[in-house]
Amino acid sequence: MTTALSLPQHTVHGEGGTTVFLLHGAYGGADYFDNAAKVVSDAGYRVVVWNAPGYGGTELPAGASIAGYAESLRALVQAVGTDTNVVLGHSMGALIAPLATNAEPAIHGLVLSSASAGFASRTPEDQKRYLAERLEPIENGMSVAEYVRPLLVSMMGPGASGPLVEHVREVIVNMSTATLASSIRAIAGYDGRPALAALTVPTLLLAGTEDTACPVAGMRKIHEMVPGSEIHELEGAGHYGFAESPDEYLGHLLDFLGRNFPATPAKN
Repeated sequence: MTTALSLPQHTVHGEGGTTVFLLHGAYGGADYFDNAAKVVSDAGYRVVVWNAPGYGGTELPAGASIAGYAESLRALVQAVGTDTNVVLGHSMGALIAPLATNAEPAIHGLVLSSASAGFASRTPEDQKRYLAERLEPIENGMSVAEYVRPLLVSMMGPGASGPLVEHVREVIVNMSTATLASSIRAIAGYDGRPALAALTVPTLLLAGTEDTACPVAGMRKIHEMVPGSEIHELEGAGHYGFAESPDEYLGHLLDFLGRNFPATPAKN
């Protein structure tokens, strides 16, 4: 069991005996999963969407770390989970989810969306580029809103458009700059390879072929690291497949859930 923690801010959608937890990335927050939460809950699943500590206007934790976020997720699953629990982690959430899954018996399945194996797995050149694009503007006094739009264009596929894409952009533009900086530093201090290699639960990988933040080549390597995992590549999609190619993304998700964790009625 985890130690006593304040539960992360979260919302619950739908009812059922199988709960799907949705974890956002460093950029954004719970709100960009609005459509995904509706589609999955309409399919008969109970969906819990979290804001990681420091997101959604909550207090920014001192010394934020991926390990700390993982303990917060465990506390949330223990508090609001059901008999069967599946965690979908997107981007930063895909670093948090494996670490929590390996330590928490109440997590039975995993979906890694636009994932990486952690900062330490990147080449020195890629590490430098990653921090230059994401952290240096903040350290030079810029807000997320002032620098992020061109970066988001580069992270998405060339044809990314529509209301779901615009919703993702607006959620990110309006997020806390201090929260983002804290999360990027947490990511930069984490190596996710040991947690990935230790996974034993059914695992689905969802990769965008045009994702520059978490390239598909890296997700193929994760697929090789995680025994029994399956991978689906979203042709033409970038980092936000759930908004750029929602029908394909959510179709793969619901197929994986249906085969491994069918929707069941909630217990009275």
